[in-house]
Amino acid sequence: MVSPIVVALGGNAILTKDPSAAAQKKALEVTAEQLMPLIKDNDRQMVVTHGNGPQVGNLLLQQLGSDSEKTPAMPLDTVGAMTQGEIGFWTVQAFTRAMANNGLERYPVISAVTQTLVDENDPAFKNASKPIGPFYTEEQLPEIKKQFPDWELMEDAGRGYRRVVPSPKPLEIIEAKAFGPILESGSLCFWRRWNSRH
Repeated sequence: MVSPIVVALGGNAILTKDPSAAAQKKALEVTAEQLMPLIKDNDRQMVVTHGNGPQVGNLLLQQLGSDSEKTPAMPLDTVGAMTQGEIGFWTVQAFTRAMANNGLERYPVISAVTQTLVDENDPAFKNASKPIGPFYTEEQLPEIKKQFPDWELMEDAGRGYRRVVPSPKPLEIIEAKAFGPILESGSLCFWRRWNSRH
């Protein structure tokens, strides 16, 4: 009998010191190879979830940098979905390659963009705590606050300051029922853990 396992990757495990697409793809390729022993005996089915905090923050900065009437910046929820898509794309490529390298070519691989239902009255909406984007030094704070006066910034794990956004408690994954047939098919599946809808 095949038993399912869930592997959770943090966004910071994917995006390290080098924020380029090539470096993030490489990080996922290394991770995929390291996880192959878990499924090589065909007795486990793997579901991989991932965070995207740093990727969301970086993409938001890109959006704001080109914000104009003709190319308006996308809102946070849309940027969250965009980064889900890019990480899912890279992850599918990484795991497909790793499985081919390990003689497991027959496993289908799929990624999904998901939404999470939350309570619109969750107190987290008034108390931002989820770090996104790059780290800033204390010396950079005055300029960042001047440039983005509506941002909330918080010290993060002794590594500097980051923008924080609300992180309400997830109630359910909207698309959860759709995963049943996918998992029954034996596919290797990837999805994002947190993307709020209320």
